Amino acid sequence: MYTKLWLSIIGLHALHQIEESISFFRWYIECYDRIPDWLHIQSADNARLVVAHPEYFIFATLLQLLLVSVLAFAFRRNERVTRLLIWCYLAGLSFFIVWHILICYFAHSYAPVMVTCIGGLYLIPLFAYKLYKLGKR
Repeated sequence: MYTKLWLSIIGLHALHQIEESISFFRWYIECYDRIPDWLHIQSADNARLVVAHPEYFIFATLLQLLLVSVLAFAFRRNERVTRLLIWCYLAGLSFFIVWHILICYFAHSYAPVMVTCIGGLYLIPLFAYKLYKLGKR
């Protein structure tokens, strides 16, 4: 019942990660001084590490997607836990999409993640609405 929703959200997350891997960390290093301190959830040193070793980001991305997929599969028969996991996933994805938009706004520069961020502004409320409607059945 929730499979299509899980796959849609995981798909958005995967696209966002692919888009983020395309020069985002270089952009972040270049714009780091223009981003307010309260929005620094990652240090410039960590971003430099990712630029120097992109395999770290790839590995972390694969682990994230694997973890979410395993959780979705493991709790697929428990509707209550599934709904909670999807709400948590949407909240986390929303946080990072809004974070990307805010750092771009304050840096007065657009990072290479804005396509999925703008798409997420449309899709995440749509996913939340679908999740809400599925719970009303």
